[in-house]
Amino acid sequence: MRSLVPERRRGPELIDLPPENYSQSEYAGSLADIRKVNRFLGDIRAALKFFSSLASGMAVSADRPIRVLDVATGSADIPVAIVKWARRRGIKVIVIAVDINPLAIREAAAVTRDFPEIKVVVSDGFALPFKDGSFDIVLCTKTLHHFGEEDTVRLLKEMDRVAAAGYILMDLRRSWVAWLLISVLTRLFSRNRLTRHDGPMSVLRSYTDAELGALADRAGLAGHRVVRQPFWLMVLWGRKG
Repeated sequence: MRSLVPERRRGPELIDLPPENYSQSEYAGSLADIRKVNRFLGDIRAALKFFSSLASGMAVSADRPIRVLDVATGSADIPVAIVKWARRRGIKVIVIAVDINPLAIREAAAVTRDFPEIKVVVSDGFALPFKDGSFDIVLCTKTLHHFGEEDTVRLLKEMDRVAAAGYILMDLRRSWVAWLLISVLTRLFSRNRLTRHDGPMSVLRSYTDAELGALADRAGLAGHRVVRQPFWLMVLWGRKG
């Protein structure tokens, strides 16, 4: 129903502002809250579901691991989940986790210290310093809602450029119900200023599945699909070739 879908908001989230607008501890606390959400509201489960689908059938060996890029990694909990998944199955993976915010990379380095398969790097997702097709699978989680349509198309094109086998882009799906749920959860379970503001705002800044599919068409992503997942998540994914 149209009444259940608010108009897309344009206002910034606090973490989109320059770092002087929040402290390192506030930012670290916000990332810790995001890790909890990813664990308990299905983000990690959804990421592994589509990752395993893309990885199935790949020829993998000690000399030829699955090459993975995670764009806008935050504190790199999704790469950690992927490495744990791969270890349980005896699959070799190498993950490059990039984020434009040095504070995020500092947190990611701490989270991934026991995972040598993961390398964290400061890098701009709009200008990735990698050759075409450098990675088998490229991921991006809960990031697209930070951008307007033109920048979203740019990011999709750049991710598609460096992906050889497939891509997975996961984000929130805009709705008043999701906004209400996140508003309640952030106030019940977090005292972090960034979390309480940015959680509900993230929902209002997100796309619908139809909007995201249209942006993927504009970016020229052939064979893509947008799939709804529990707790108002949606996943744009595709297998190349």
